[in-house]
Amino acid sequence: MGTINIQPSILNRKSKIINRKSKEGFTLLELLVVIVIMMFLAGITLPIVSSIQTNAKIGVTSAQISQLGLALKQFESDFGFFPPNDYTASPVSVGGVSIPVDSDLDTASKCLVFFLGSKFTFSSPSFNDIYGPYIEFKRAQLDEDVGKTFGTDTYINIEGVNGTLKIYQYNDPFGKAYSYKSSSPDNNIASFDIYSYGPDNNNDFGTSTSDDITNW
Repeated sequence: MGTINIQPSILNRKSKIINRKSKEGFTLLELLVVIVIMMFLAGITLPIVSSIQTNAKIGVTSAQISQLGLALKQFESDFGFFPPNDYTASPVSVGGVSIPVDSDLDTASKCLVFFLGSKFTFSSPSFNDIYGPYIEFKRAQLDEDVGKTFGTDTYINIEGVNGTLKIYQYNDPFGKAYSYKSSSPDNNIASFDIYSYGPDNNNDFGTSTSDDITNW
């Protein structure tokens, strides 16, 4: 009787077991380990990304405050005054032509956009000139006062932002309107204050934790 060779049969069985395991993929434990690692990396990365985004917005805010400051100085050079904190009473005039007041221009931020973003065409018998606009506002940061518009007068034609009569306020990159003060400013006594409440959107200037962004 000859000998029976069973070695190939055993090897084939082992090969099938190995192949079956390789086709099953990751085990539950392995998946859990991968998920934990990904959550750990996300926990490290997200605060860094958030900090980078915040710092970028702070830089943009500072740049916009500088742009507004330059535009205000150019405006003052033409008109002889800075845009008021509100323009609901006491009209101002240029060349003997009064700029009509409007009850909807009741905040400093709205006045800032109205006076700096408008084109003023004066056409009286004694004064003909065109002033503005002094700055191009970023549309994404303009917040329309819905249903509110300003009017015109006989000797002056006013084209507001984008050639409309709409009233806007100008929001900083953090979504809150820029604060502006020209009448009795608290810091730049001879000119104007412009500032943003910063990332926390709270007026905490002067405190140890203040993140306000200002022009002084």
